[in-house]
Amino acid sequence: MPPDAHLLHGAFGRPDFTDAWRMPLAPGMDRDPHAWRHVLPFPVHGAADRELMLGKNASHLDFRSSVLVDDASVTLATAVRLHNTRGRLYFALARRVHPYLTRRMLRRAHRRVAFTVPPAGQRNTPAPADH
Repeated sequence: MPPDAHLLHGAFGRPDFTDAWRMPLAPGMDRDPHAWRHVLPFPVHGAADRELMLGKNASHLDFRSSVLVDDASVTLATAVRLHNTRGRLYFALARRVHPYLTRRMLRRAHRRVAFTVPPAGQRNTPAPADH
């Protein structure tokens, strides 16, 4: 887990699985983690200055995913806590596709946020002066 994922670090005492994927941000992309809310379709469990934590609790496992945004990149980090045999069996299968799906979700969200960025000419044009 990234060291600056304070909400995610506090979510579980000792998770059974963690991973993190990072992508660079292009100029003009939103640095507010709430702009990245659509990375995962799960309820928000917490928010901080540069971090948004999403997740879900189930009978077989709990998971939290943290969207961390800094000046240069966005990171999607995940922590999973397994509860029972059903959770271990489920996650033994899910673990194999988890990296692929996580990277895909992050790339899709990255593309969505990038499409909201105004063109460089509009971003760099000074505001008209009032007379």
